[in-house]
Amino acid sequence: MNRFNRLEDNRVKKRKKKVIIVFLFLFSFILSLVFLFTYIYNSPINASDFPIIRIKCDKKIASNKYLNCTFEMQGNEEFDSVDQLNAKIKLGGRLNAKMPKKPYRIELSNPISLAGMREDDDWHLFALYMDLTRMRIKLAMDLWNALYTTDQTAILPHSEYVLLYLNGEFLGLYLLAEKNDRRLFGLDDTTANENSSLIIQSDSHDLNFHDYYSNGWDQDWPNEYEGIYIKNSILQDLVNFIGLTSDDIFFNKTNGIFTRFDKLNLIDFFVFNFFLLHKDFWSHNYFLVRNTAPNKFLLIPWDFDSSFGQFLGIKYSPEEDLEPEIFKRNFLFFRLMNNPDFMSDAKERWLNLRDTILSEESILDRLTEIYDKIKDAIEVDTNKWYHSDEDANWSLKVDEAIDYLYNWIPDRLEYCDFYFLKF
Repeated sequence: MNRFNRLEDNRVKKRKKKVIIVFLFLFSFILSLVFLFTYIYNSPINASDFPIIRIKCDKKIASNKYLNCTFEMQGNEEFDSVDQLNAKIKLGGRLNAKMPKKPYRIELSNPISLAGMREDDDWHLFALYMDLTRMRIKLAMDLWNALYTTDQTAILPHSEYVLLYLNGEFLGLYLLAEKNDRRLFGLDDTTANENSSLIIQSDSHDLNFHDYYSNGWDQDWPNEYEGIYIKNSILQDLVNFIGLTSDDIFFNKTNGIFTRFDKLNLIDFFVFNFFLLHKDFWSHNYFLVRNTAPNKFLLIPWDFDSSFGQFLGIKYSPEEDLEPEIFKRNFLFFRLMNNPDFMSDAKERWLNLRDTILSEESILDRLTEIYDKIKDAIEVDTNKWYHSDEDANWSLKVDEAIDYLYNWIPDRLEYCDFYFLKF
């Protein structure tokens, strides 16, 4: 090949290289525009305010088993961004899984921190469909966690609001939350016997701490699939003690109820949920937790769909007395609440909390901080999901629910003040 041909050949190669570079640049630019249009500009909510989660799953998601999917997250903060990784997904909850807007459980391929929360591989994506305000569940979890400064048994998952896309479809505002598991509660490893650390979830309205109903309790830890079954012997003994012992034995300082349960935990569990008017509760929707014996049992509240005087479109008076409901559905607290010493301690705890975490100003400031963050997202989420009933003006109902929440909290605090001052 002569010199001229070599020069011409080099020119052709350079032109091809330039064409390829220009093509790659244009392709990347167009891809970026598609991404921006699809996930940011085309998003009905200002995406800069929330991390965006994108999940892809090629099968219909159900409750009975996890399906393979991919997961990625992007946000303004460095800790909000997660490159695409393999994961598994299924529907979360029971009643909520039947609602138009579905909750999800995510199992990542490896533990990772999301939205600044702890490293883990199991996560909740709460749909908040039963919560017209989109704030009650978040507020309840944050308030319980706030008790931790004076009661280190007060532990619930941390949570952050996100926007969710599933297979490219915008699903709206979700609450991303950690899972109630051994890491969250700081439990040690199982000893595979009745003294083991444990997490047992109440899951039936038939549970009352008076009669033992095995199928109503789910053993979350130790994992049942590992063949370690400890719930029956532990719960049978506990229920028999609560249901069958005399008051002298039950309240005995040496071997009574407060040698089995953490007393401050029982007080806070009662005071907190009484204030919340936690309706769908007391016989189920809580966790029984214990580190390896001789550590004491703890009660951890859960499922705040019916709290702060609301459940979807239903409203409950801030002056509603929960005593009859508790007495009917929970024999443990029936006995505790009929004990003058326990109620005197509960009164003292209530009054202390009213000066700090449960002051009207503190709660409403916390609520307003949440509202200011999500107020635009609430409107968009309402327009997307609450339109099945043609006769219902859901936007108006949501506004009423938010106003009701702001007014309900001071009224409920005042009612609880009168209630506890009796003791």
